[in-house]
Amino acid sequence: MRRVRLRWNRSGLEGVEEFRQLMDRVESYEILAHLKLGADGIEHLAEIKPHSGVLDDVMEISTFDLIEVHETDTDTGTFLASVNLTHTLPMMMLDLEKIHLHPPYGLDSEGLELNFTGHSDSMKRLIELLKLTMPWDSISIQSVRGDGSGLWKDLLTERQIEVLRCAVSMGYYSEERKISVKNLAESMGMARSTMGGHLKLIEKVIMSKVVDDLG
Repeated sequence: MRRVRLRWNRSGLEGVEEFRQLMDRVESYEILAHLKLGADGIEHLAEIKPHSGVLDDVMEISTFDLIEVHETDTDTGTFLASVNLTHTLPMMMLDLEKIHLHPPYGLDSEGLELNFTGHSDSMKRLIELLKLTMPWDSISIQSVRGDGSGLWKDLLTERQIEVLRCAVSMGYYSEERKISVKNLAESMGMARSTMGGHLKLIEKVIMSKVVDDLG
């Protein structure tokens, strides 16, 4: 098994039409969790910060279909929404067997970062595909260890581990919950919707791994 981390600078994305359209419309677009994956697209939960403050501007892009707006944070100008994505690149990635694209990921002020885990032969095909269609600015390849603490560092991102440690230390998972999602988010300087998305995804990853181990 291999884990691959790829990073594109914003300048390197200008030549990809769908990304250029997105950069013209948003300050950031973070996919917090996959809700449904299939031939019809990638249905996902996203935190979106449009330049204009209007979500409709983003949904004018043909590969983005708004399903539902869950929360609007007027202080930060961000929206938490369910969206279906039919962008060519991620759809091609889904066609490759034995590859997992790890949320959260998305476009920020620096660019785009994607993290994948998969079998070595599948990862090789993915890298060859991206080298032709969308050359990256930086790449990191690591072996996935089978046990020990390193396993969780392969399954969870650094940010997710940071969120989990904070939640546990502040009593979010204690028998009598000592802190709310809102206060936990404030302690880490993020929006409530972002914190909620992180926690849901962390719990999904951990419980899925537990079920896999139980057989």
